[in-house]
Amino acid sequence: MSPLLEEQGYDYFFRPSFGDDTPPFYAWFIKRDTNGHRTHHIHMVEKDFEHWDRLFFRDYLIEFPEIAREYDDLKKKFSSVHQNDRIAYTEAKGKFIKKITEKAKQYYQNK
Repeated sequence: MSPLLEEQGYDYFFRPSFGDDTPPFYAWFIKRDTNGHRTHHIHMVEKDFEHWDRLFFRDYLIEFPEIAREYDDLKKKFSSVHQNDRIAYTEAKGKFIKKITEKAKQYYQNK
């Protein structure tokens, strides 16, 4: 898969799932525009990884735009506060993501 995506201009990374150097690892692809800005992200994980829960979060934000706006506001706030610290930024929004993901899982499993 990676050679096909690399032919399309994606950079390939194989990284730890949880920010350290321990398994599980997953494939991650980034495509950039001509100025080097990231325009596309593709994350590939095995089906039993907890990363699949992110689909609940994504779908919930699509279905409930007011929650998506709240998340957008938080991201703007945290990106300003943690301008030069990607890890702190990711951790700061983690509490909201976890709360909404759990809410979304219950919502979709009871639907």
